[in-house]
Amino acid sequence: MTTKRAAIYCRISQDRTGEGLGVQRQEQDCRALCERNGWEVVQVLVDNDVSASSGKRRPAYERLLALIEAGSIDAVAVWALDRLYRRPIELEQLLPLTERQGVKLATIGGEHDLSTRGGLLHARIMGAVAADESRAKSDRIKRAQAQAAEAGKWLGGASPLGWHIRDNGSAVLDRRAATEIRKAAATLLAGGSMGSVVKDWNARGFTTSTGRQWNYTSLKQVLSRSRNAGLVTYNGEIVGKSPWPPLLTEDTWRALVNLFADPGRRRSQSNRARWLLAGIAVCGKDGCAEPLRSATAVSNAAKGTTRTVYRCTVSGSGHVARSAQPIDDMVREVMARRLARKDVAALLVSETERPDAEGLRTEAVALRLRLGEAADLFSDGKITAAQLAKITARAQERLADVESALASSARGSVLAGIVGAADPVKAWKHATIERQRAIVRELLNVTVLPSGKRGNGFDPELVRVDWRQG
Repeated sequence: MTTKRAAIYCRISQDRTGEGLGVQRQEQDCRALCERNGWEVVQVLVDNDVSASSGKRRPAYERLLALIEAGSIDAVAVWALDRLYRRPIELEQLLPLTERQGVKLATIGGEHDLSTRGGLLHARIMGAVAADESRAKSDRIKRAQAQAAEAGKWLGGASPLGWHIRDNGSAVLDRRAATEIRKAAATLLAGGSMGSVVKDWNARGFTTSTGRQWNYTSLKQVLSRSRNAGLVTYNGEIVGKSPWPPLLTEDTWRALVNLFADPGRRRSQSNRARWLLAGIAVCGKDGCAEPLRSATAVSNAAKGTTRTVYRCTVSGSGHVARSAQPIDDMVREVMARRLARKDVAALLVSETERPDAEGLRTEAVALRLRLGEAADLFSDGKITAAQLAKITARAQERLADVESALASSARGSVLAGIVGAADPVKAWKHATIERQRAIVRELLNVTVLPSGKRGNGFDPELVRVDWRQG
């Protein structure tokens, strides 16, 4: 009689210690089982810390199926059937293989003959029970996480940048990190670039919470967190107030979120902008209004010299391609002349003109409640889908306006420190390129018209500058 070749398959859904003790115990019991059956163990396959119901790949399980398909084993030993599968679809994948190859399946509770109706029925019942248990566990976990989020509790992991988490789940400010985040927010809202913040933090050795250097993505993620403003988000929605001390005011946080969402902001990955109007000035060809980008053009092919031009971003349009330097110089001079006037303070938004931030926040809460109530009414069958869509569209449109107004009220004037300077014109000329770009974006609409038959030389009449305020 030929000794059967057996594979042992072990799996544990969650290994909290990382020591693999759960799968070690499974292997010990399965080896004893194989010895009792007179089977020779030729393979031990382990998926540690992998849930069968998560849908993630289980490399060892895939290897087991390949061994069965190849006829390399005659039996499989597992601690329990739910170690093999937690979803009925996985059982139906396993059954034809074991039946075709005549592979025996045994657990600590006994051998299972999947070639009989009774064995199949038992396996399918066990699979259905395992799937139901998995769904119930998932529901319990999700509900517990939702309740914890609504209560403002930390859901686990390393302390987020800006706080130290105590053993009881409460948090205290990390004063250094909190100060850095506040300074970064102020820099960006005053017109500074993300690249300048990233470069500064990395140069000074101020790292992420995991000790890594900063990049654009990690900076945006940290500054966009709702918890910075004392709010808790779960599944993309604000669900309540956080008991943790906030790092930023809610208005400042909303201003940052609004800034990051602005499609007009510079998306260059360089650390420093080089041209004043790149991405700010727009094409004036027949109402095109596409942003102009800086590009290099040949100015003299024989000498190999080049120049920077502002070019329309519409592919193959040929709408506008004009030398960048004289346009930048013209707009800088327009701004300097305005700052030299005695009524320069009129450029600043007065306190009486600022939106009522508290009233806007109250309205935002009411609008979110209205959206939730409408969803409940639809679920209860009290309104139709068309009515729900109409209510939702109106509420979301107004909510977007409210949040935009909140962001504007918090952003403050990018002219602070320039208008109030002893010499505003000098302060403007000595401001960083990022600050100048932020001021232009805030106050001016710059449109570059096509040259037509006038040629490619600079013509100030083909650059239209309109004031947004003041």
